[in-house]
Amino acid sequence: MAPSGNILGITGAFGYIGKRLMKRLEQDTEFERIVCVDIAPAPSDLPHRYEYRQCDIRDGEKLLSVFKQAGVTTVIHLAFIAYPTRDPQFEYNVDVKGTAHVLKACGKTGVKKLVVASSDCAYGFFEGTPDYLPENAPIRSTPGFPYSENKAEIEKLVAEFAGSNPSCQVVVLRPCIVMGPTCRSTTAKSMKDPVIVGVKGYDPIMQFVHEDDTAEAFYQVAVRNVSGAFNLAADEGLRYSELAKFLKKPFVALPPWLIYNLVEILFRLRIVPFGKAQIDYIRYPLSMDITKIKRELGFAPRYTSRETLRSFMDAV
Repeated sequence: MAPSGNILGITGAFGYIGKRLMKRLEQDTEFERIVCVDIAPAPSDLPHRYEYRQCDIRDGEKLLSVFKQAGVTTVIHLAFIAYPTRDPQFEYNVDVKGTAHVLKACGKTGVKKLVVASSDCAYGFFEGTPDYLPENAPIRSTPGFPYSENKAEIEKLVAEFAGSNPSCQVVVLRPCIVMGPTCRSTTAKSMKDPVIVGVKGYDPIMQFVHEDDTAEAFYQVAVRNVSGAFNLAADEGLRYSELAKFLKKPFVALPPWLIYNLVEILFRLRIVPFGKAQIDYIRYPLSMDITKIKRELGFAPRYTSRETLRSFMDAV
């Protein structure tokens, strides 16, 4: 028999954002129980109310069984491959097919609230993109950039689910670069390099949001009466060249023909984990307007972009 209270299920509960969200949930009073769904083993010190269900979201039948048995009423879907793996098919199977399984399980079990982690990368990286895109800007992935391609396809699946399941309140959260003391991402690691490498003739805006502000945003959209897409960033960000100055690192801008060819060679030699398409991330403009999340949620991050960067650098 399903519990009568509000039961939260978190996929990817032991990932980077999942861990920060679980910490935030220690102060929660909205949920009777919190069901942690992850392929990774559970930590030995799970707090009271937290339950562990080992499950690979690529296994749709098992995931459906977990949701049914736990009586999940709210889902926060965080189970994604955030870092490049050199295996785009694996990333697609987890990110896109796994999300399809989550959506199917939510539909079959009558989940009332679904929150899905997307990314600013769903907007894609293109020449001439206006600064500070609103949430209704087109979703269009960068070809050859698996993370961007997958996020764009996921957003399409989620939009179709929302249209077919009006009784489920659906939220898509699009964070910019998430960083903080516990971050170990490829982007974060690049901050430790002796120089910051850019593309000559380009100086895009870079936005950051602190890992704990990100967890707070996921929590708020899960418990508040909101739906739709929300951009997530701390503030208006800073230019890539300003980032280098803030980090007190030399800024080296290479011609496009050189940096793309160089990265492709390094990728083939297995020296870097990403291919040339991901250079578009530091070449073309992509910034997000955060008016909506501030207006509808009253979202007020504790950390600015610069404070977020400093919290990471001080922890290294």
